[in-house]
Amino acid sequence: MYNQCLKVANRNILRNGFVKLIDIMPKEIPIEARALGCDSAVVQAARVSYAQGLKDTKSDIKLINYLYKHKHTSPFEMVKFKFHVKAPIFVARQWFRHRMGNYNEISGRYTVLNEDIYVPIKIPSQNTKNKQLSNNDNLFNNNKKVNELQTKYMNNCMEQFNIYQQLMSLGVSREVARIGLPLNLFTEFYWSIDLHNLLNFIKLRNSDKAQFEIKEYARNIEEIVENYCPITINAFRNNKQINLSIEQINSLKINSLDNLSEREKIELESFFS
Repeated sequence: MYNQCLKVANRNILRNGFVKLIDIMPKEIPIEARALGCDSAVVQAARVSYAQGLKDTKSDIKLINYLYKHKHTSPFEMVKFKFHVKAPIFVARQWFRHRMGNYNEISGRYTVLNEDIYVPIKIPSQNTKNKQLSNNDNLFNNNKKVNELQTKYMNNCMEQFNIYQQLMSLGVSREVARIGLPLNLFTEFYWSIDLHNLLNFIKLRNSDKAQFEIKEYARNIEEIVENYCPITINAFRNNKQINLSIEQINSLKINSLDNLSEREKIELESFFS
């Protein structure tokens, strides 16, 4: 059996944040499946229906690509990852919307939190065509008023943390002192998830529609996972899926975007770019 190393799977993100791979399943894989890594568990799970297991590498790679392309997802759930994450609270709140994983977060009731505050280096403007997106610009560099207000904003966050410390020094309980802490304070949590649901997380969070900060985490996690599931990640990248409205489909038929909303035009154009 070949024992896979976890030491290379740590990434520093957003200066004070990180993602660390704590554990994987399977950690030990057959020597003959070393080229597949954890992908070997996907093959074994798929072929158990036929009382078969690993074959040659070429056949196993072909099977993984077939499974992913045709949405046979249960074999991918046989591979598990456990991460230790340090991220700003506002990133963690987006993260925890992915409910198919298991989480355990540091508690401000039981421990004194560290003075780790995330200060963004880029302040984008609001996208006018999509209510949830930012533009790819930086108001911090070319808007003096935004610069002044953002600096004041971040200084106030640091002052909130100072007050938190002062309240505890005067005997206020941790659970009450913490309630005014800012969302850009770093938190830490453990996260375990299977490969199938992890790919869904990466699909949504490592995309052009994701906020920059969580996208940085998703991008690094995808690169980490690629070290252990190279065939699955390749299949994931080569088999993109898109949801189209009836109007978008009709516009493709007549080769005209005139009847689409601005948002639908952007979605369609990004698919072909």
